[in-house]
Amino acid sequence: MARRIPVFALALLVAAGLTVMLFRSFTDSMLFYPERGQWRTPADVGLPFEEAWLDAAGTRIQAWWVAGESSGPVIVMFHGNGGTIADRLENVAEIVDRFDASVLQVEYPGYGDSGGRPSEESLFAAGEAGVREGRRRARERPLVVFGRSLGGAVALEAAARVPVDGIVIESSFTTLADMAASTGIPLARYLAAYDFASIATIRSLEAPLLVVHGDRDEVVPLAMGKRLSDAAVSARVKHFHVVSGGSHNDTWRVGGEDYWRAWRDLLAASTESAGAGASKP
Repeated sequence: MARRIPVFALALLVAAGLTVMLFRSFTDSMLFYPERGQWRTPADVGLPFEEAWLDAAGTRIQAWWVAGESSGPVIVMFHGNGGTIADRLENVAEIVDRFDASVLQVEYPGYGDSGGRPSEESLFAAGEAGVREGRRRARERPLVVFGRSLGGAVALEAAARVPVDGIVIESSFTTLADMAASTGIPLARYLAAYDFASIATIRSLEAPLLVVHGDRDEVVPLAMGKRLSDAAVSARVKHFHVVSGGSHNDTWRVGGEDYWRAWRDLLAASTESAGAGASKP
């Protein structure tokens, strides 16, 4: 005979479920700012490209492949929480031009022309799919994962799931709870429905690492970038680069040659890593 669930226990379960849904809805509204469709393509800024479609746990994910020199590094790029991959094309063009790199831009679920809806789980699945595709295309070339802001958390998780030769994290945060607390909203830390616990993920990653942060970042405190770098205790090579005068979104524009030199050093370390076979499963 089946046991009957007491009414008060059932009420508690319903209340708990509703609370989780409420917290998730609140987090989604504060964290994700997706735009549908793409208002331009790499061709509009003079970059020949191939549109690729990835399978992320059953969700169809849009990606753009911009091929550089055949011997250059492959960089898988993840953007922040707003806009789409179309908004980052000038940055892509700069990377391709400076380093003869090939860039795979990966869109998020619910953004651009991708299917699905954004969440911690779905972004991580898209990140993993993107890095696996990057590895397939890179073959023996260095594979570097690059994430800015929220994309930093995606990049780190992807690197934890798929071995890479280098990691660049820019203007990113330690955990979503820490970000919520930094807003000053009472109890905000406890309202975050996702973890995005980059500070835990980064501890075990061995690939060469570059952490970049602007000293005028108005969104993510500079101290979070420093904490991420300090937590990377397993990285074979690491560097924390502060961009003087850099805000949340313009580090690559205002960083000057020092910024690109930090990138160049990371790519050199990544090439050595790939040559040693460190990224191969």
